[in-house]
Amino acid sequence: MSAPYVYLNGRIVPLADAAISPYDIGLLRGYAVFDLLRTVGGRPFLLGEHLRRLRRSAELLGLTVPETDERIGAIIDELLVRNAHPEEATVRLVLTGGVSPDGMEFDPATPTFLILTHDLHEPPDSVYEDGVGLVLHEHRREVPEAKTTNYLTMLRYRESTAEAGAIDLLYHDGGRVFEAASASVYFVRDGRILAPGDSVLWGTVGSLVLEMMGKDYEIVSGDVTIEQALGAQEAFLTSTTRGVIPIVRLGEHQVGDGRPGPVTRDAQARWDEAIGKR
Repeated sequence: MSAPYVYLNGRIVPLADAAISPYDIGLLRGYAVFDLLRTVGGRPFLLGEHLRRLRRSAELLGLTVPETDERIGAIIDELLVRNAHPEEATVRLVLTGGVSPDGMEFDPATPTFLILTHDLHEPPDSVYEDGVGLVLHEHRREVPEAKTTNYLTMLRYRESTAEAGAIDLLYHDGGRVFEAASASVYFVRDGRILAPGDSVLWGTVGSLVLEMMGKDYEIVSGDVTIEQALGAQEAFLTSTTRGVIPIVRLGEHQVGDGRPGPVTRDAQARWDEAIGKR
């Protein structure tokens, strides 16, 4: 099989030929945003929503996406064909401020723009069937409405999170809960779905799930307190690569009866239908 291909600054090139400057401010200072989408049936899923989020993230950091949506779609299509993933794939788009001679100044007109694809890897079936836990962690991301490449906190605690038998961290400020380190989180109380709505990243998959669920459930978007989260009968997270996952523990606290509940099961079923799993 030929070497995989990536898009970098206007060209699709073999991975081995892709080179980013050591002076790139994304490397020197972590000044970068990204977005990640998946394929369904080999085609990019929710592409328009992901590109809208990428542009919003870029705007918040004073960056400019150097290609049109149409051109990005064509690039992704070509990469998927060239890289010939055996099943479904993910597509990662990364935008940095570009080369910075002094590690501080950069020209927004000459960013670094990278697109690469990976095989899609999903959690084992047991995660969806039995649910998992989240570790409560007091933290608030810088520029939380932007999807930046800064995953320092999540990666720093990755080992202890796994040791706790949890799938992710749940960020909070001591009073409110926000989001998981790599996913959106929702809570079910008295048949209503509580959606943290401030100081969080807009979730593309989460928005689709809430739109589908909103036909039959009341969606309450806004501040969600720790007390509300711990008192929820159900909780679930959504993410591009993982879909809908039941949350049955928050720290040492059991959610509901410790099993995925009916609202969560409904959300899973609607997501599976949306991606053609049923």
